[in-house]
Amino acid sequence: MASDYARLLKQDFADMTAAADSWQRVSRGMDSAFDQHRTKVTGPLHAAWEGDDAQAALKFLEDIEMRINVVRTEAMTISKAIETVRFRMEQAQTDLRNAVRSAESEGFVVDDTGSVGEAVCETDESPDEAQNKLDRMKRFQEEIDTAVKDARKASADGHHALSELRGEIMDRTNKHMAAEAAADTQQAVKDLGVKGPQIPKDPKDAAAWWKGLDEASRQEYATMYPEQIGKTNGLPSAVRDDANRLALDQQLNYVDGSDQGVPGIPEHRHNLEVLKAELDKRDGATGNKKLYLLDFDGAEDGKAVIAMGNPDTADNVGVHVPGTATDMDSTGGQLSRIGKLQRSAERADPSANTSMVYWLGYDAPEIPSDDAPNLAVAGTTRADDAAPDLRNFTHGLRASHEGADRAHMTVLGHSYGTTVVGDAAAGGNGLDTDSISVVGSPGMTVDEASDLHINPHHFYTGVAEGDLIIHAQNLTLGPDPNTYEFGGTRFRTDTHGHSGYWDDNSQSLANQGKIIAGKEPTRETHAPSHM
Repeated sequence: MASDYARLLKQDFADMTAAADSWQRVSRGMDSAFDQHRTKVTGPLHAAWEGDDAQAALKFLEDIEMRINVVRTEAMTISKAIETVRFRMEQAQTDLRNAVRSAESEGFVVDDTGSVGEAVCETDESPDEAQNKLDRMKRFQEEIDTAVKDARKASADGHHALSELRGEIMDRTNKHMAAEAAADTQQAVKDLGVKGPQIPKDPKDAAAWWKGLDEASRQEYATMYPEQIGKTNGLPSAVRDDANRLALDQQLNYVDGSDQGVPGIPEHRHNLEVLKAELDKRDGATGNKKLYLLDFDGAEDGKAVIAMGNPDTADNVGVHVPGTATDMDSTGGQLSRIGKLQRSAERADPSANTSMVYWLGYDAPEIPSDDAPNLAVAGTTRADDAAPDLRNFTHGLRASHEGADRAHMTVLGHSYGTTVVGDAAAGGNGLDTDSISVVGSPGMTVDEASDLHINPHHFYTGVAEGDLIIHAQNLTLGPDPNTYEFGGTRFRTDTHGHSGYWDDNSQSLANQGKIIAGKEPTRETHAPSHM
């Protein structure tokens, strides 16, 4: 039986390369199958089916989707494990061959077991010469032994890593298989000493990093590290959506059935379920109504960043930042709002493709009450915390945009969301946006529009009759941005109250659509100098 030394010296690793490629193809096939099943089967059925039988059928179909994702994740990890072992063993083989070649070039012989010996025993050597020869033999023997040892370690690590990947997709009783597949992947790469993706923090650098990867590496990272990839600003929106949906299913599978007595678990589960349900309702949407999940967080009140239409390919991009009391339960209503803004922009310019983004990437203040007094809404702390994240997000949209023509970007804010927009626009290098539009603003942390890193002529503000925000102005959030002294353009509103700015067939909505489309809104001619 050939020794490990002899086998390593002559080993051909083509079969391992082929196996790794085959498992990666399985993973890619599952990714495609999941997307088709979600958009062509369960998506349309969510919109068309009703009743108990329909819900039972959908639950069964969604279970199939989960199992498809388990295969996707574990097949990619198997591919990575095989490829890593192959790479490490090839390195060991190279080290071994170099050691043997060097030994033979100095007159030594290496037998079939890997032992180094003298080719000819010279009797007239001096003691120093003999010792030098022994030292060199020992060095070559150590190099050969180390190479064989490294190959054995690679093989053992690979065996241990692959044993973690159990799949268990046929086990109908395993309710946590998606979460377990994610955990198995992390354990397997740890066993192999594989480092995760080293993603640059700057969105432009992250975009360049992604473009420099080959397709196999992109597939690997999106499948094995979905949470990291999904949260990275600057990466393509379609990639982030795919990764985030995988991460969402894994996280939801993890908290499903977890100890509901653990603080935070019930809220976390509820938030993820709400987000999943709102996405499911629209899975059959196509074109610029298709949703892209660009970020999410189920903790506390929940966070979600969702694009309607692909912002990477759109002519016009609007980023809507909501205000006070917005949480994960607000997702359905907020998606309705950005849908109205998108339609309004398309009416203003039918020739342009518009994408709208709902950005709840921050912890919006709660409404104070006697039972739950809360001063967050009157201070800038939440806005200060959110500002860098909003800046990174808008700069990431610039970095991920496709084509030579720059998209016309508008950042919109409502209520305390305008405070976030102002804080973000004033800091760093601003939002790199073409226009800013705010409604119902209590203050933007700055003294005037020129502080927002934008041409003041492209700052627009509207306030409706009966919007009680005009009675809540205070200097803690900055001066009233709805005055002529602040600068910019006041557009006409014809709605009432703090939440009517998106009423159908209103000038309030039409003017916001014009701004998103890069058109001038109808101006308010009777705005007072202070409100």
